[in-house]
Amino acid sequence: MLLSDRDDRDGEPPETVLLDTSVNFETLVDEIYEAGVLPERWPQVFDRLAEMADAEGAMIFASAPGIPRWTSSERIRERIDRWTKSPYATKNPRSARLIAENEPWFLTDLDRFTIEELDNESFYRDILRPAGLGWCAGTSVRSPSGDTLVISVEKAYAKGPVERAVADQLDGLRPHLARAAVLSGRLGFERARTAVATLQMIGLPASAVSQEGRVIAANPGFISSTTIVGIGAQDQVQFASQVAQTMFIEALSKPLSLSKKGRSIPISGTEHSPPLIAHVLPLRLAGLDVFAGAMSILLLTPITHQQRSPGPELLQALFDLTPAEARITSLLIDGNSVTAISKMQSVSLNTVRTQLKSVFLKTGVERQVDLVRLLGQPRVQLIPDRDA
Repeated sequence: MLLSDRDDRDGEPPETVLLDTSVNFETLVDEIYEAGVLPERWPQVFDRLAEMADAEGAMIFASAPGIPRWTSSERIRERIDRWTKSPYATKNPRSARLIAENEPWFLTDLDRFTIEELDNESFYRDILRPAGLGWCAGTSVRSPSGDTLVISVEKAYAKGPVERAVADQLDGLRPHLARAAVLSGRLGFERARTAVATLQMIGLPASAVSQEGRVIAANPGFISSTTIVGIGAQDQVQFASQVAQTMFIEALSKPLSLSKKGRSIPISGTEHSPPLIAHVLPLRLAGLDVFAGAMSILLLTPITHQQRSPGPELLQALFDLTPAEARITSLLIDGNSVTAISKMQSVSLNTVRTQLKSVFLKTGVERQVDLVRLLGQPRVQLIPDRDA
């Protein structure tokens, strides 16, 4: 086993001695640094940490504002997902007592709670224990993004608390875990920079943004491209249009399971800037999300006027329209009235109006004329429709 001879907790833990154990120390250290370079390997490391504590699994959680960022052992993924969607995701007694002091070692529940306190805490009683969890050994690390990363080994309540000797064993791995987490963060920043730099090469202004809309990396095209979107105070993406700003924040704040397709936001032009579409594309690599804080790529594409309106398929893909909504939008942009569209589609006027209201909501405009000006041709006139 791994054994620490530390008698107090007043300083950094001494070097841990490797004794007889089913978990090979050197191999595990290698796997930790491998995960630092390849974020998809972290769950494998978590499984190995869990073996040391006879636990269900382990996880890394970014203690930061916004939607929780985390990755875990596959075995406990669903349970952690339910936890992070509960009111206790960012504020719970465990994080308040075990993380706040940022001590450079692993702490267990019993280092900061009495048994009576744990039995009376609803977080343990109502969230962790019904999920088959309830005991942990955890530590925190400061990430390059400025967030606090919490590494936690989660043990079943029925198996009893994590022993102090096990926490001491984990202390021997903590420096390696901390360095690998920092490495993952640095590489995450580099991936974000590489992504936006690659988009610059094909002429697309782009930035990598956090869940709160903070710019992690931006290419020169994004920084200088337009006056209707840019980088404001505290590195926040700032749209001149309040409607566009609201849609952008909503796109970022959706639960991850609902925002995997991303969102496209049409932005009207001005006399100084052409109209464009801002695309919010979610990043897929969990390690990049957790360690660097970049959650989405925001790229800008100018609207170029064609002979006809964008096809229904393109409109549907860009703005999450239904097939019917995309068809009437295309027909409207081509200059057809609501009445004409009703006849062409063999549906009632009320149906067309209802579909248009949904289109307006998804594209951020309020009137037919605004939709045509945004996506249509200057030479196309919107046929007045008094019923619309």
